[in-house]
Amino acid sequence: MQISFQLNSSAPLHFKEFFSRLEVPVNVTLKGIYKGKLICYFHRPGHSTTSFVISDDRKGRVEVVMDGLSSYDDYKFFPYLIDTLGLYLNGTSPKLLSKEDGKSYSVYERLSTQWIEDCISEEIASLKVVLSVIPRCYLELPKEGIRYVSLEQLKQYGVNLHSSTSRIYGYIQYLLRKGWLLEATREELMADSLEYAMEVEIDVPQHVSIGRIKSWQTDGTETWESFSQEDVDMLLELGKEYRKGVHVDGVVLNDIGTLYQEGVGVAPDGYEAEFWFKEAVRQGDLTYASVNLGDLYRKGCGRMPVSLPQAFEAYRHSSDPYAFYRIGQGYEEGWVGTPDLHLAKFWYEKAAQEGHHLALKRLGRKE
Repeated sequence: MQISFQLNSSAPLHFKEFFSRLEVPVNVTLKGIYKGKLICYFHRPGHSTTSFVISDDRKGRVEVVMDGLSSYDDYKFFPYLIDTLGLYLNGTSPKLLSKEDGKSYSVYERLSTQWIEDCISEEIASLKVVLSVIPRCYLELPKEGIRYVSLEQLKQYGVNLHSSTSRIYGYIQYLLRKGWLLEATREELMADSLEYAMEVEIDVPQHVSIGRIKSWQTDGTETWESFSQEDVDMLLELGKEYRKGVHVDGVVLNDIGTLYQEGVGVAPDGYEAEFWFKEAVRQGDLTYASVNLGDLYRKGCGRMPVSLPQAFEAYRHSSDPYAFYRIGQGYEEGWVGTPDLHLAKFWYEKAAQEGHHLALKRLGRKE
């Protein structure tokens, strides 16, 4: 699914000049004329997992398009892109008319967090429909090639059609960031198009939660990860395969550890959680698993007692700003010896530079 916004233009569009007006760098991957329209494909290095497209029919209509499976960062960037383009073309910020109250609002007001959540929910619902019919669901605007999502690949991460929207979307973004989504051949694309064109009745599986886990984003936003019974069964099966020597990605092993840490679908077991978090770290997950291991030691779990020295050591192996904050706390409170306020401030500053809300609050700064 593509998400688009159309503007009327009172001035010609020059891409190079417009991009110089943006406060963030972009990489242009394709520029030219197609069906009489001047088009440009681009993305933001380090943020985008798909492409943006701007097209100009050179008759006063300019369209901005993004992929429904774009990164969350790009969803947040989309209103800024539209606003900047409106200022460039017409000298004024575009307004959106609300059907609810008939009033005009800025793109920032209308394309808010709720709009992002609604778009992603609609995109994942469409993806479920597609994958109920054909084996591949294609990205509308990949950065290269003909990229697609398949249930077979998602199954390697314990994700299925019963999974929550956030879980499906999160792992698709993970695969996109890694560059691991597969590329289809033209023949596969044609075959899938013909099969999807056939009329069939679809009963799309719905997510039924058996447990939710709360977490916080860097800016302090509270989020929940929901698991279905199908998720738990698939994750535990992947755990069995891993014990037999089959490779399983570290982020998946971290999910298994989380099940035991929080008691979702299994009895809470700190030592079992510890095993899986450590294995996740061994398999390369130096962001989530090491942080979760640190929290496990800091809080304790079931029969596992609190161990602040072990928590400190686990946080030291993470690249997450939250871990930097906890390292600062460890130095301030003397988890591994005499308190060291100088080192504590260093790590709080390091976390604050990444915008972590706990560090900013600890340093008395506004988030």
